Amino acid sequence: MGVYRELIMIAAIEERAHRILVQSPGAVVNYRLRRDVLRQAPDAHELHDARKKLQTSATIQAVRAAQWADGSWGAFHSKATKRKQPIPTTEIGVERALALGLDASHGVLEQAAAYIVDVMEGRRSFPDHQERNDRWQTGMRLFLAATLARMQPANPLLATDRALWHTIAQRTFQSGTYRAEDEIAAHRELTGATVKESYLVLNGRYQLTLLGSQPGLLSTKLENALLQWLWARPAGIGYLGIPLSEPPPDQPGEVDRWLASLELLARSFPGWVQVAQPAIDWLWAQQNAARLWDFGPRPASIANLPLSDSWRRKDQRVFDWSTRVLTLLRSYSDPVASAVQSVCKETLNEH
Repeated sequence: MGVYRELIMIAAIEERAHRILVQSPGAVVNYRLRRDVLRQAPDAHELHDARKKLQTSATIQAVRAAQWADGSWGAFHSKATKRKQPIPTTEIGVERALALGLDASHGVLEQAAAYIVDVMEGRRSFPDHQERNDRWQTGMRLFLAATLARMQPANPLLATDRALWHTIAQRTFQSGTYRAEDEIAAHRELTGATVKESYLVLNGRYQLTLLGSQPGLLSTKLENALLQWLWARPAGIGYLGIPLSEPPPDQPGEVDRWLASLELLARSFPGWVQVAQPAIDWLWAQQNAARLWDFGPRPASIANLPLSDSWRRKDQRVFDWSTRVLTLLRSYSDPVASAVQSVCKETLNEH
C-alpha cells in the first residue's frame, strides 16, 4: 500500500502545481513549480522558457541591484551594521537568490561564489568585525564554507572544511548518540574553540549545510543518529530556533523558520524521510478550501519569501507559500515512493 499512497500523493502534488500554473503566476513561481515540483527535464521547452522569464522578475532584479561590485552584499554574516540595505548580508543574498530559483551558473551567484573563494584564499578580508574569542576563526571559516557549499558543493576548496566537521561529527556521536563532552573534546583537539552551548554546536545550520553538501559523506548510522538528535531538540536547528517534532505556532515567522528547517534537512540528508512523516502529514492537513496553502502575511525574514513581485493580490501570497510547501512535499514523496518500489521489487524477486 505504501507505494500507491506515495504515488497518489505525487499525483496530488502535481495537480496542485498545474492548478497554480494555469492562473499565470509570476516568473519565479512559474519556474520553481516546473523545476522543483513537476521535475520537468532541463531541456524541456517549457522549463527553458520559464528560466528565461526569470530575468523579468522584480524580486530577482532587486537582488542583483543590491549586490556590490565585488560580488558580496557588504557584511557577510553579521547584521549589526549601520548600513541600511535591502539585503543586509552576503549570506542572505545567496540564500535569497537560491530561493528565487537562480543556480550556480547565474551571474549573481557566480560573482558571489568568486567573492567567497577570494576571502577563503586570503585575497580579500572577511568584512565583519572580528570577535575576540577562541571561536571566531572557526566560525568565520564555517560561515564562508557553508555559503559556498550552497552554490558549489563540489568546489575542491571545501574538502578540508568538510573533513574537519565530518571528524567532529564522528567523534561527537561515537557512542551512538550525541554527547556534549565528546563534542567539546573534539573541538579542544581540532579547533581549539570553546564550543559548549555556542553556535558551533553541531545543530547549527551552517554545520548541517556543510555536512550535507556531499552525498554519502555521513554513514547511515551517523546520519540517523544526527537526525534523531535534531528532531528531539527543543530548540531545533541553530539560527532557526524552532522545534521540528511539533507543528509551528500559527504565525508567519514561525512557519517560515519551521519550513526552512525542513528544507535544510531535505536538501542535505536522505534519511530525513525517516523522521519527517508527522510534519508532512501536518502540512497536508493545512490546505485551504482551494487545496493550497496560505500561512499569512510575509515573515520578517526576507530570505525565502516573497517569491512573487507583489503580495497586493492575495492569490500571489497563496502561490508563494504553496510553492514552498509543494516543493517540500515532492522532496519527501519521491524518495519514499522509490524506496517502497525497491522493497517491492526485492520481495517479488525473492519469490
